[in-house]
Amino acid sequence: MRLLILHDALSKNPTQDELDTLIQVKHIKKALKALGHEVLITKFSLNLIAMKKKILSLSVDIIFNLVETLEGSQLLHFSPALIESLNIPFTGGGSAGMMLSSHKVIAKELMTGVNLPTPRWIENTEEDYVSEFIGIPLIIKPISQEASVGINDDSLRVLLSVESLKEALSSKELFGEEFINGREFNVSVLSIKGKPVVLPPAEMLFIDYPKDKPTIVGYEAKWEESSFAYTHTKRSFPHTQQDLPLLEEIKTLTLKAFKLFGNKGYARVDFRVDTLGKPYILEVNLNPCLAPDSGFVAAIFEAGYSYNEMIDLIISG
Repeated sequence: MRLLILHDALSKNPTQDELDTLIQVKHIKKALKALGHEVLITKFSLNLIAMKKKILSLSVDIIFNLVETLEGSQLLHFSPALIESLNIPFTGGGSAGMMLSSHKVIAKELMTGVNLPTPRWIENTEEDYVSEFIGIPLIIKPISQEASVGINDDSLRVLLSVESLKEALSSKELFGEEFINGREFNVSVLSIKGKPVVLPPAEMLFIDYPKDKPTIVGYEAKWEESSFAYTHTKRSFPHTQQDLPLLEEIKTLTLKAFKLFGNKGYARVDFRVDTLGKPYILEVNLNPCLAPDSGFVAAIFEAGYSYNEMIDLIISG
């Protein structure tokens, strides 16, 4: 087949999370060629008329959608929406699922509406609920950013007055989410021949963290290779008999969340599990990173697939 890899146009001074896109392009191109496909590569542009003409001129059979950053994640649905309008098969989530999951507050509202557990949250417009969040640990997060952009140790705060909470949420781009003290899990799911298959759940272990350092997977833990968080946050695949009920529960919740946001492509669902063993969904990440060292690929390997087999499954849908 003739495939087009569609990816982000990088900024003038790209950050490490942006550069990661090029790593993905390199490995996906290599895998597709090994599978016998012809591969084209182009950057996505918000000039949709020009983008439409360019894609149509290439006469491709399928598009590998690697567009991961558009105004943060606010416009990520533009890429699949354009491809849908062209009636060309493509990888990953559909436009509706991308739009809804990329806005973290809307995603949480949708999950709450179908009884999927997610931590309590507050926006800067919710005057009536401010007092409920005074004195409890909150993660102050960007509403529309991926790859842990904007999340660091200072994001975890305990605010002791209405005024300080309002100040912390003064930007409409931020919201506060109750911090769930406990374990962290990532559960990946891939649609194989139209059926969602949950991959082995991974736990993020915070090794030898000082008591005063938040156990969160922030930006430095994901991208800053020389940082303490990067070198002391390890991925593990638990198999103990004691964990089996919890793992089955989060796998079930992952399937429900995946179906809620379109039931298409591949995704990673991030969980926190409190000290009583109750899981909470932090977010649903459609089209997660496919770099060889990513969490999704680690789950693929744990399930017994090779990288090339993963790419073949993704393009086969």
